[in-house]
Amino acid sequence: MADSAGALRRFVAPGRYVQGPGAIDQLGPVVADGWRRCVVLVDEFLAPELWPRLERSLGAAGVAATMQAVSGEVTAERIQRLATLVSRRQADVVVAVGGGKTLDTGKGVARVLGVRIVTVPTIASNDGPASRVIATYDEHHRLVATPTMAENPWAVVVDTELIAAAPVNYLLSGIGDAVAKRFEVAACGRGHGRTSAGTRPLALAGYIADGCYDTLLRFAAEAVNSANRGTVTSALERVVEAVILMSGMAFENGGLSLAHSLTRGLMVTDGARERLHGEHVAYGLLVQLQHEQDVTALDEVSAFLGKLGLAKSLEALGGTPDEETFAAIAVATLSAPHMANCQPKPSAQSLTAALRAVERRGHGRLGTPKASRAR
Repeated sequence: MADSAGALRRFVAPGRYVQGPGAIDQLGPVVADGWRRCVVLVDEFLAPELWPRLERSLGAAGVAATMQAVSGEVTAERIQRLATLVSRRQADVVVAVGGGKTLDTGKGVARVLGVRIVTVPTIASNDGPASRVIATYDEHHRLVATPTMAENPWAVVVDTELIAAAPVNYLLSGIGDAVAKRFEVAACGRGHGRTSAGTRPLALAGYIADGCYDTLLRFAAEAVNSANRGTVTSALERVVEAVILMSGMAFENGGLSLAHSLTRGLMVTDGARERLHGEHVAYGLLVQLQHEQDVTALDEVSAFLGKLGLAKSLEALGGTPDEETFAAIAVATLSAPHMANCQPKPSAQSLTAALRAVERRGHGRLGTPKASRAR
């Protein structure tokens, strides 16, 4: 068996990427470049607004399209039911339009049917639109599994006018998700980590992750201001590209680490569970950097998150910062698949210590275990 230096590497990425104001109106020509029949899965609450535009663009390009409005949690059962329904349409390709749940549902349906997918995100809350990974949950929004498609989306179409019109907390979540990639890719590369494709990280992923991080530090604040005004600026364009495309390519080709592993722990925590994925990752990055004792990076990232108003403590995320909660988070985090990519290797004790230190640093009010209160 070859050692890690000689192990197989693999590059994955979406086949096409289109971004800009009004990009949704170019969906027809994009799909027509490879397909003639599609089924369009649209967020139920967005369907009345977007379907006429989608139908017009696809029809003008000669693509026969039918629409299916979707809502609800991304469960394996719901994906299977929807795939059975969609299979009757005999579509060549699935087009998923909306937020993360609709896109993950669409990817799941495409995977079941064995067809390709085109993603059209209407928010920039994470890098899922460009990736092969499908996040599936139970009915209580607890993460169950992250299966992958055989290939990345055939195309990703990002309309920055829609992104700018969405609530700004989604963009902040996307920034929180993306800012961690520089450090997660580096951690994966230091050890014997693997990417979602099961191979060793490519050097290219590190360059992409570095570029993603530098872009966010330079343009994120201005982009958030643009989104608050509902306007598209060059800063917003740069940040959306970093959040969706650069972040996705970085993690799929470079691997994830402790920051994303912490999302498993936070999902068992009352209060914090309801926050967006990227908010979890941003907080998880602080824990990762504390665990790695990278004080310089921790100072820089903490200042960056503070400038944007992203949570820097468990208390700010809505969790209860006491020893019992820290222990529960640590145990759940250790069950995450990305733990194998962490360097140095965490234990329940080292994670608990890192969580405690981040809370103090973020000015969270440390509580005491429930058993201690009862005495």
